[in-house]
Amino acid sequence: MLKAIGHGASIVTANKAMLADDLGSLSRAAERQGVDLFYEAAVAGAIPIIRPLRESLVGDEITEVMGIVNGTTNFILDKMSTEGVDFGEALAEAQALGYAEADPTADIEGHDAAAKAAILAGLAFHTEVNRAEVFCEGISHVTSADIAAADQMGCTVKLLAIAKLTDDDRIIVKVHPAMVADKHPLASVSGAYNAIFVNSREAGELMFLGQGAGGNPTASAVMGDVVTVARNRARGTAAHFSPPTPVARWRRSPSPSPSST
Repeated sequence: MLKAIGHGASIVTANKAMLADDLGSLSRAAERQGVDLFYEAAVAGAIPIIRPLRESLVGDEITEVMGIVNGTTNFILDKMSTEGVDFGEALAEAQALGYAEADPTADIEGHDAAAKAAILAGLAFHTEVNRAEVFCEGISHVTSADIAAADQMGCTVKLLAIAKLTDDDRIIVKVHPAMVADKHPLASVSGAYNAIFVNSREAGELMFLGQGAGGNPTASAVMGDVVTVARNRARGTAAHFSPPTPVARWRRSPSPSPSST
């Protein structure tokens, strides 16, 4: 991609793992060459979340981005909650339906969600966040007993990606299972759907909901980027965004204790 950018090509990608490690260097290269770098499909499938963070809300101060960003794990946890099946049965069904890969490690251990959390945090806080610095805990250890206990407390278990600005102006980014109160909108997000909450100083709380997995939703996001790049190329211009840069206020999240949100 750096070589293509060096030759004046714009980039459209859905490669979240690469972006979580190298978004800063790619953004700076695209800025230097005056080309586009778009990656709407890298986070939450068809949900338009990248553009709102780097365009619509750029004049505001974002304080938190939180949500369900992995459809596979949400499908599994939803099945365990609504049908009472155990983790293995729910995973097998997710694989049969094509929601989970033959090797589901990236999804169920939270690595996929952590990559997306790094991208979202970098955009929200104009900070270069590397995937390796994101605290990550998956759902493979979640049992039917955990689901039942959460239900008794009026909660639903969800795998959440959380990026927040603390009161002392530092950033915490983490992914882990959490008990979400049933009254919270995230508790009702079912199946392979994704939902992302954005809190900002002036706009307040915003929620983005939609299909976060699958070929068609991903294709929709990719083609939206391709059309935008084509329009810019026809006009002889490119989008200009300040690339994320490493800053001192970033800190790795400590291991969370079980909690509700």
